[in-house]
Amino acid sequence: MLQAVMMLLGSVVGQAAPVAADELQIEVRRLVRQLDARELVDREAAEKTLIEKGPKVLDLLPPDGGTASAEVKLRLGRIRVQLQKQQAAAAAAESEITLKGERLALDEIFRSIEAQTGNKIAVSAGGQGPAIAPVRLTVDYSNAPFWPTFDEILDRTGLTLYSFAPDRSLQVSRARDGAISRRANAAYSGPFRFAPARIDASRDLRTARDSSLALTIEVAWEPRFRPISLQQRMSEIEVSDERGKPLPVVTGEAILEIPVSAEAIGTEIRIPIEAPPRSVEKIAQLRGALRALMQGKSETFTFELPKAEKSEQRAAGVRVILEQVRKNRDVWEIRITARFDDAAGALASHRTWVYDNPARLITPSGEEIPFHAFDSVRQTENEVGVAYFFGIEGDLQGCKFVYETASSVLSASFDYQFSDIRLP
Repeated sequence: MLQAVMMLLGSVVGQAAPVAADELQIEVRRLVRQLDARELVDREAAEKTLIEKGPKVLDLLPPDGGTASAEVKLRLGRIRVQLQKQQAAAAAAESEITLKGERLALDEIFRSIEAQTGNKIAVSAGGQGPAIAPVRLTVDYSNAPFWPTFDEILDRTGLTLYSFAPDRSLQVSRARDGAISRRANAAYSGPFRFAPARIDASRDLRTARDSSLALTIEVAWEPRFRPISLQQRMSEIEVSDERGKPLPVVTGEAILEIPVSAEAIGTEIRIPIEAPPRSVEKIAQLRGALRALMQGKSETFTFELPKAEKSEQRAAGVRVILEQVRKNRDVWEIRITARFDDAAGALASHRTWVYDNPARLITPSGEEIPFHAFDSVRQTENEVGVAYFFGIEGDLQGCKFVYETASSVLSASFDYQFSDIRLP
C-alpha cells in the first residue's frame, strides 16, 4: 500500500513540476517587463518580487538584459547579485534530517539520510576493520542538522568515519576501543565538521628557549558540498589558556591555502602556537574561521554539432562559448570558453577544479563518448579556455557536445570554536 501511495505521489509530482516551472517562467517574464514600467513604484515592486523568488529564477533572467533599457539592465544586475548571495547562503547551510521510527535498521537509517541530504554513506564490510553487526535504533529527528545528528547515530552504535575515503562517500566503520564521543569532540558550522585531532609539543635541545606547540584540526565536509579551495588566516585564530591569557599563534600573519581535490571530503589544518609555561595545563578556548570558495549550482550546456560552432549559452553567472570544432589528424578537437561574471579568484593558476568539469560527446544513437585528453588554452581572472579531444571516426553530424560546470563561484566564512583541550 505504501509503495502504491508513493508511486501515485511520484506521478502527480511528475505532472505538476513542468506546469509549475512554466508558470514560474511566465511570471518572471512578466516581472522583467515590469522593470521598465512607467511608474517607479511598479519598477521597485518588480525588482523586490524577483529577489524574493530566490535563486531558482537566476536561470530564467534574460542574459545581460538583452536589448533592454539601461535601467532594466541595472536592475537585473542588482537582482543577480542578490540572488547569488542567497545561493551562496543556501550552499553554505547544513543539510537537515527528518526521520522518526522505532527499531529502524541502521542501513535503513543511512539510506534515508543519504536520500534526504545527497551525502553518500558506505558501510565497511570489513575492509577497514571488523564488519558492522546489525543494529536497530529508535530515532526522532525533525529538521535536525546533518553533522550533529550523524555523529550522534555513530556514537550510539559504536561507529566512526574513515575521514579520507577516495570516492566522496562517508565510510562508516567500527570505532576503536577507547574512542571518545564524536559529538562531544566536534564543532559544527554549515556543511563543515571541525574536531581537534592531536596536539604535539616539541623542544629543540640545541637551544635554550626554542620550544613549540602544534594543534592539528581535522576538517570534514558533507560529500554533497564541493569546495574549490579552503583558506585559513592565522590572524583569525584566537587561543587562550585557563587564566584567559592569550597564547599567540606563530606566524600570525600567514595565510594557509588548502587545495582541495575533486574527490576529497576532508583535510587537516595544523596551527602552530607559542609553547606556554608548564604551569598552563590546557587550551581553555580556541576560536577560528575557515574561508571557503565553493561551486554554485552545476549547469549542463548542450551544443548541437557541427552547427553550434561560435555559439554561446548562459546560465546564471557563467557563459559557455563553443569556440571551434575541427578535425585534428585522427581526433576531433572541440574548444570551449567558460566565462564567469566573477570567479572570485577561483581560476587562479594553482586552482585546477575547472578541469575536472565533465565533458562528453553524445552520438545520434545515444552513445556517450568521454574525451580522452584535454589541453588548457587560456586561463584569466574570470575565464578559462579548454580544448577537448575525442577519438571518433567519421564526422560529427547529429552529435551533441555536453559540458557541465558550476554556474557561479561563491565564498563564505565558517566559524569554529573548541574549549578545554588538555596540553601534553
